[in-house]
Amino acid sequence: MNRITRIVIGIALALSSACNYLDVVPEDNATLDDAFKSQDKALSYLFSIYGHLPNNIQYWMPGQPCGGDDLAVAVKGTTRWFCYKSMVYGEESASTVYHNFMRHSGAPTGGVNYDYYSAIRYAYTFLDRIQQVPDISETNLREWQGEAWYLIGYFHWALLEYYGPIVIMDHEISLNADETELYKPRNTFDECVDFIVECFDKAIEMLPPRQQNIRWYGRASAAAAHGFKVRTLLFAASPLFNGNSEFYSRLRNSDGTYLVSQTYDPAKWERARIAAEQAISYAEQNGYRLYENPANASIADNFERGVRNFHDYFVEPEYNTDEYLCAYVHTEGPKKIQRLSGIRTELPYSADDFTTSYQVLFPAVEMYYTKNGLPLADDPTIDLTTLYDYDPDTQVANINQNREPRFYACVGYNRGEFEIANEVKQVQAYAGEVHGYILKNDGSINSSVEYVNSSGYFLKKPVHRTTAYDKTTKTFSYKKFVYPVIRLAELYLSYAEADFEYNGKLSAQSLEYLNKVRSRCGLPDFEESWQLAGGMPTGSKLRQVLHMERNNELMFEGHRYRDMRRWKEADKCMNATWKAWNVWGKNAAEYYTIKDFKDFDRPRKFETPRHYLLPYPIEELQINENLVQNPGW
Repeated sequence: MNRITRIVIGIALALSSACNYLDVVPEDNATLDDAFKSQDKALSYLFSIYGHLPNNIQYWMPGQPCGGDDLAVAVKGTTRWFCYKSMVYGEESASTVYHNFMRHSGAPTGGVNYDYYSAIRYAYTFLDRIQQVPDISETNLREWQGEAWYLIGYFHWALLEYYGPIVIMDHEISLNADETELYKPRNTFDECVDFIVECFDKAIEMLPPRQQNIRWYGRASAAAAHGFKVRTLLFAASPLFNGNSEFYSRLRNSDGTYLVSQTYDPAKWERARIAAEQAISYAEQNGYRLYENPANASIADNFERGVRNFHDYFVEPEYNTDEYLCAYVHTEGPKKIQRLSGIRTELPYSADDFTTSYQVLFPAVEMYYTKNGLPLADDPTIDLTTLYDYDPDTQVANINQNREPRFYACVGYNRGEFEIANEVKQVQAYAGEVHGYILKNDGSINSSVEYVNSSGYFLKKPVHRTTAYDKTTKTFSYKKFVYPVIRLAELYLSYAEADFEYNGKLSAQSLEYLNKVRSRCGLPDFEESWQLAGGMPTGSKLRQVLHMERNNELMFEGHRYRDMRRWKEADKCMNATWKAWNVWGKNAAEYYTIKDFKDFDRPRKFETPRHYLLPYPIEELQINENLVQNPGW
């Protein structure tokens, strides 16, 4: 029984296996005919398709939020509990697939199973039958069809991101289909991109700019479809797939068809730029803007106001309808990420407390700008020879001083401030202190403790100032918020990147968009910052800076994993030797010593081109002999 046949087993299987994405559960396991007898039943069927969307808020999915060089979890976290590590330590294989997006089962204990092809099949079933609903209104008919096209586009995009070229499913497969329709080879990457864009274009024509009912915040909208269209085209224009003969010269179907074009096409960047321009125009015309908390307007200091505004966009509004074009509305995800990020309240150590499991990695710390809006290496006011020295006057390392507002909004460090439990606490991270490594009674390191920080940097970004732990009742108070998938700032940065790559320089429009992003977080304009460094960067230097602009704005939101791959930089980044503070040090002299970061009992492993894409599960290759495996697997 092949993959396409398996996904038509029945509606009952679809509904029972779907995740509770919108907290809406279909009323019954209806037959197909029953599912379309009324608007309410049809809507329940549509919601069941949303149930196949992944929970990208935690640490299961690659890069969400871990898996890149920006964020990791605690030392003792095994792959069973933090399965993103299968990609970090080379445990993923075609036969041991921790991340399976082609079926409901098959991943080992702790892995994730999402059958995206089933979801696509159900979306086509919905499209083919929705007009049969006797009481359907014209508005609902059009908008729900738009949602189905959006979901078809999304699930194809998600498969493309992880596997590269895939098999396009462009219609509902009949139960009586013959083998030529069931056992198809992979489509070319460019064919996949064109099909996904077509799906999102159809959705844009049918959907409203945003969902008016706040309870349906996670449902499809035209603005979200615009955002995913831009992301798809930027992905297609990037070095990983735009003429990448280095990686994919042997990735061909059995008839010799190249699945990835071997010729670089600069027009792909222009296509992405135009899509970004259209998406930004549409979003701004429909009220989307970069979020700034009105409560911060009275803060006179621009720097401090930038710190507040940047932190608040993430955690302050329960639903950030100003900036988020698309967001995850899982209720448990934000709770989990707050508990994993918060700093402990007191000693003795208790696993019931905040865990400090999320640890910010040195590459992210070093990437953040200075307060002048420049990379550390380009700011003439920074002495790189003393960058990692301890300053006894401030009791912090030089690298943690005079940094940009986004750094202080997102990153906690030893003797720095961390707002939690309605207090401004000081991080105390020496071994034996409340936020540091736990000591035994004899003063030695207790290496068996699970929840400790190994880099010396803590994640502040998702922790609201009211998030708290009651040690008496052992209960937490969480701030409710949704998790961003696509926000307006990403579109601004995508436009600037595509504009530069196509034209070789930044247009006035790109500078305007960059400065909107920088202004919200309290940074000087791009041109003003670079005047301090002797003038605007050009060529490969400007490309590097634009990558940093994107990284620093979107850090810890799952973008770094995707971006360093599409830029063909992942092998260099992931195989580098990362720094860490000597977190076993019991005082400043011991602690402020640079060590190699060791986040587990074995080294990281990133092989090129193997780890740029997930493997096709061996079962899929055995079922459909027309499928070819990704390089290196």
